[in-house]
Amino acid sequence: MKYYPIALDVRNKRAIIVGGGRIAERKTLKLIQAGAKVKIVSPTLTVKLRMLLKAGKISWCKTMVREELITSAEMVVAATSDVFVNKNVAKWAKRNGILVNVVDEKDLSSFISPAIFRKDRAIFAVYTDGQDPRLSRDLKDFIKEKWDDFLSYRNRL
Repeated sequence: MKYYPIALDVRNKRAIIVGGGRIAERKTLKLIQAGAKVKIVSPTLTVKLRMLLKAGKISWCKTMVREELITSAEMVVAATSDVFVNKNVAKWAKRNGILVNVVDEKDLSSFISPAIFRKDRAIFAVYTDGQDPRLSRDLKDFIKEKWDDFLSYRNRL
């Protein structure tokens, strides 16, 4: 086991997402749900991220990432399609003692994000120690689909 499973309290913590695309959007939504203060560093944003910005849920630094833009964060997620940018973000974060997740690059990351869903009072986090993210996603979807059956079986529905 390479990664120690942990649930991290990110309420009011500064989280920076590098990238403004679909994956950055998904990561942003989860961090907002957990109460983090999210800043996006990217020249562009998806429509949904622009809506979050307009609603005051996130802040945006409309530029390419530089090391000094991430040093105030307590965690950083690199969600770009640019390998060079992602490697630099990982290097800068580690040099500054900041938790970093480079999406789909576990070897550059100090933490990985499990596949997550919430149903009623339960939160499910499924991961494969970074070995097979698609299996994590598929297992999460399977549990989500079968949740009501499980509750019925356990006489809890």
